[in-house]
Parts: sequence; C-alpha cells; structure tokens
Amino acid sequence: MASRGENLDVRPLILGAGGLTGRTLTNELEDRYPHLVSATRAEIDLTDRWRLEAELERLEPTVIINCGAMTNVDACEKNPEEAMRCNAEGPAQLALSCRTMGIRLLHLSTDYVFDGTQEREYDEADPVEAINAYGRSKLLGEAGVLEELVDAVVLRISFVFGPGRPTFIDKIASLAVSSDDPIPVIDAWRSRPTYTRDLARAVDRILGADVTGVWHFANPFPATRVEFARQVLEVLGGDPGRVVAIDVSSLDLSAPRPASTALSTRRFEARFGEAPRPWTECAREYFLLHPPRRSNE
Repeated sequence: MASRGENLDVRPLILGAGGLTGRTLTNELEDRYPHLVSATRAEIDLTDRWRLEAELERLEPTVIINCGAMTNVDACEKNPEEAMRCNAEGPAQLALSCRTMGIRLLHLSTDYVFDGTQEREYDEADPVEAINAYGRSKLLGEAGVLEELVDAVVLRISFVFGPGRPTFIDKIASLAVSSDDPIPVIDAWRSRPTYTRDLARAVDRILGADVTGVWHFANPFPATRVEFARQVLEVLGGDPGRVVAIDVSSLDLSAPRPASTALSTRRFEARFGEAPRPWTECAREYFLLHPPRRSNE
C-alpha cells in the first residue's frame, strides 16, 4: 500500500485479525500506523464484555476497526443464536464500550443486509431487509453499533477476495490451471467484488476524514458468479467458455441468498474524489502477487 506518511497520533486496534479481511488490513496499514495493534477473536472476544473492556483499557486505542464476524452464511442459518451473539450483540457491546471510553469505531458490514430484489445498485439510503440469518444478524449489528455510538462508521463490503486464505477467485483459478475440463459455476448472485488491498486504502481514507454513518465500498463492476468466473479466466489468458452455468438448485444450501446486491460507491467517490478500481484490474494484480496453484499442489 502506498504510504502517505506515518500517523503517530492514531492508534488503531483491528479486531478479527485472524480472518481474511483483518489480516490484509493489518498488513496494509501497519506501515502507515506504527502504533497499530491487531487481535484475533481468541485474543479479544466481542462477546466477552469484561475481557473486552479490560483489553481496551490496557491497549488504549484511539480507533477500532472491527472485522470480527461469523461470516459462513450456511453456518449462521444453522446456528442463528451464535450468529446473533457474534454479529449483533458483540458489535453493539463494542460500540457501547467505545462510547464510554471515547474511542472511534469503524465496523465492517455486508451487502447481505439487502433482499436483492432491486435491479440497480444499492445506495446507503436504500431500505434494508435481510433474507437469511447472516444478513439479519449483521443488520442488527449495524443498528446496535449506530444506536450505541452515533458517530460510528459502518462500512458495507461484499464478495471479498485477496491474500490470506483461498476464496472463490482462487478456486476458479486453480481449476483453470489444473486441467482443460469444464468449470461448473452457479449462475446467480450478482454483486460487486471487494479486493481487500483496496479496502485497506478505503479504510485509510476514512480514518483520515471526519465521516460517520453508513458507507459502501466495493470494486466495479457488478457480476454474477458465472460472469465473475469467466472474467477470471480471461484475466488468466484462458478460455472463458470453459465456465458452464449451473442452477442454484443443484446446491444443498441451508440459507437463501439475495439475487442482486451490487453496492453503489457514489457516496464514497464524491467524498474522497476517487473511484475504486475495476475488480478485473485487482484480479490481475492479485495473480501477479499470488499465482494460481494447481489443485494437486
């Protein structure tokens, strides 16, 4: 990440640093913020109020970036109580602690707070109505955060990819380089992907600005999973025709998914004077840094 100089006055604490997003934010922001500290859920659990507040008193952060969440959509559907503890009750408690201790909060949320019935991209002011347990828990988490801390930032992102652990893009790339066989992909779920390295840049912009409330960040342009996979093959110089569309009914999924949840970033672009890069450009960068691995490697 291009540095704009060290910021010694801001002491960020990244929670949920063991996950894909938390790891990348830690790696990308640590040079910019020398006093940055990151913690996994095992180290700071949002659902453990007393330990949380003790750690905040010890570490004395000026801002918390909360990446911690239960993100497995089907697991949330099977265990809605646990999803609520992790995604709703924990963040609300965190916001209360931040208000009491005078700490700024940036909380990451999701496009799954929308029902997916809208054809155009979703703005921050559009009505929210989640259709699965994951989305409902994240939606209640947003509400709890903003109720307890009115000047918090809620940053919605979607369909994340980047270094740290394999995601959908890695699966498609691995299949692409492992054989010439057709690649079956679900023909559904239109969204705008979010590259975690670009997300780190967006978070840096937000930390340096006097902003509050709900914001969206994702990389253009919207794509279904089939369209995404075909673009990935094009980026790799392969044949996008290898991607074969299959119906979502062929999967045994516990949770329904919203059909179309592309996030508009017009508000972000107007405030910060820059538009996110197309995700295809991000994919090229990603594969240069992390070449696809064959499935037998």
